[in-house]
Amino acid sequence: MEYLSNGILELEISPRGAELQSIRRVTCPMEYLWQGDATYWDRRSPVLFPNVGKVWQNTTHVNGQPYTLYQHGFLRDMVFKKTADEDRHLAFTCCADDESRNVYPFDFLVRIDYRLLRNVITVEWTVENKGDQEMPFQIGAHPGFNYPHFHLDDDLHGYLSSDAAAPWSSTRCDGGFTHPDAFDVEIPRDGLLPLTNETFRCDTILEMTGRMHRITLHDKDGKPFVTIRHQMPITAIWSPCDGRAPFICIEPWEGCCDPEGYVGEFRNRHFTHLLQPGQQWHTSYDIIIE
Repeated sequence: MEYLSNGILELEISPRGAELQSIRRVTCPMEYLWQGDATYWDRRSPVLFPNVGKVWQNTTHVNGQPYTLYQHGFLRDMVFKKTADEDRHLAFTCCADDESRNVYPFDFLVRIDYRLLRNVITVEWTVENKGDQEMPFQIGAHPGFNYPHFHLDDDLHGYLSSDAAAPWSSTRCDGGFTHPDAFDVEIPRDGLLPLTNETFRCDTILEMTGRMHRITLHDKDGKPFVTIRHQMPITAIWSPCDGRAPFICIEPWEGCCDPEGYVGEFRNRHFTHLLQPGQQWHTSYDIIIE
């Protein structure tokens, strides 16, 4: 395990998937990050690559050839090497290997940087095409955050707010695949969406209009708890077990699951980036501990 602190926040990061394992304030034992429990979801904050979400029947095509890819890709299970260890900054790097090329025939390098500035965690992604052919890819974040003072029998677990105009528009996602119809998520006039055992009957709130860039989880009293800030085109908001789980995931995505029945090329999936040989691509998002 690797550790990073700035005297205000302290992080734990695993080399497996370069995945965040813990977010705490130095002065408080409260854990902000979901700690993983197979009863609900055994991950904590995986990085999704080279696909976000599911591909139809776990099969995608590259130049007409079929390849098996599972939900959210394989990077989260690869072992990263620590490549920077500086004051308030850690970086981890992972490259393609023979096993990854069997399911995704591209030579990639992914670097994940974690930086601390006061109460803000900045997560930076760099994707590099090390091969000699154009490389399609998607990448996404999947951090889970504990509800403060969660009790299963409570009618209310907290609130969400965002910078997107109300109502929020959500693409329907059934069985892990998108459908052409959308639905509105009605937001009360105070801008706070109550999070109850009914909120995630829809499975996922999938905002794909690019209007949502700042999302805050509030406690039951309406006090801000944690905020995600990003500039990605998609925000997914999810909690398992129809919302009867002790945590919520707020997920900035550069990519999305297949539409139901999609059998086309990987490069033509919605929100797929095409990276030329020798080129790099960058983005980042912030986790703000309120």
